[in-house]
Amino acid sequence: DYIPTFTVFVTTPEDNPVSFTISSQFEEFYEGVAMPNNVTSFHFEQSFALVNTIDRGKAIIVKAEGDHKLVVYGANEALYTTDAFLALPSVSVESETYKYITAMATPWGRFASFIGIVAFEDNTIMSITPSINTTIGSTFTAAGTTTQITLHKYESFLIRQKGDLTGTRVISDKPISFTTGHQCTNVPPDVIACDHLVEQIPPVQNWGKRFATVPLKTRQVYDRFKIVAGEDFTTVQIECTQSDGQSGNLTSFILQEG
Repeated sequence: DYIPTFTVFVTTPEDNPVSFTISSQFEEFYEGVAMPNNVTSFHFEQSFALVNTIDRGKAIIVKAEGDHKLVVYGANEALYTTDAFLALPSVSVESETYKYITAMATPWGRFASFIGIVAFEDNTIMSITPSINTTIGSTFTAAGTTTQITLHKYESFLIRQKGDLTGTRVISDKPISFTTGHQCTNVPPDVIACDHLVEQIPPVQNWGKRFATVPLKTRQVYDRFKIVAGEDFTTVQIECTQSDGQSGNLTSFILQEG
């Protein structure tokens, strides 16, 4: 039988080996060394997955020794579908609040969307405003209204809902790990078969203003982008450069938050 797995990959940008640990809220699983120009992997069984909205102990914590640096990414592998994401470190810039906004593709059919949250500190207070009707913890929360949740250090929290949670806003008084995605989606919507997509999203304070992308050379159809604004009245300009280096179409529009 096929058993879904989650794999954590660890490497270092430094010139020398870096010691690190992988642990949960309650125990240490692994102690090892990240080697330059090499990748160490660690596999987790399905029991470690955050699948229940009442689970609080599903965080996986990767720590480097001292002030050394790591690069960490995860891959979630299920039957017929796999996706990976870059794990983001805790935000180092202090702020009174941290704002996170959900972005995802629309899930297909019966499949659910999710938001996964992990607190880095005790007494982390979050105000969650969903973009669609959903249940947050045990509280039904209508779209546009707010429910408050408190997490302690390394506690996990799952929001799971059928439908597109894009635009759901979380305001936290301390930094959190904020991951969004869904079980399965079609991109474009009319092309099968669906795949799982997941991404970790930084706080709005860390978002940028200029982005560049290039299509894959062998891709025969167009790319798709989903643009989400962190603030109201955000002006977006998109300019395409043709293969001969000349500027192509220029599109401009205004977005509201989320």
